[in-house]
Amino acid sequence: MSFAEDMNYFYYRSSISELRTMHGGDYSPGLSYHSMLYLSIIAGMADCTVSKLAEILQITRSAVTIKVNELVKRGYVEKQQSREDGRVWLLTLTPHMADVYAMFGKISAKMENALREKHADNDMALFG
Repeated sequence: MSFAEDMNYFYYRSSISELRTMHGGDYSPGLSYHSMLYLSIIAGMADCTVSKLAEILQITRSAVTIKVNELVKRGYVEKQQSREDGRVWLLTLTPHMADVYAMFGKISAKMENALREKHADNDMALFG
């Protein structure tokens, strides 16, 4: 396969995996795409807050607060008060969701390693 075909396959498999997770997967059944977007951002952002999420998503803080509270209630996100500023609440994934995202990270790393073995550095620079 060419690099482009490998990348298309990678994104295809990633999309299928997300759909399975959203529609009753073993890890987090019934998640919407919207919820998965929030979880992905929270997983990848240091010191994530409602305000930072609202800025990234370009929506109101109140809309983000509603969604975050839903994710907290479902057991996917935790709020922790900042030690430096008691007015700030930091968002993190619960240990279960952090484990799920770590597993997906390992899968992505394996895919990247397989691509690096198969394709030239200039193709991989496009991937990066």
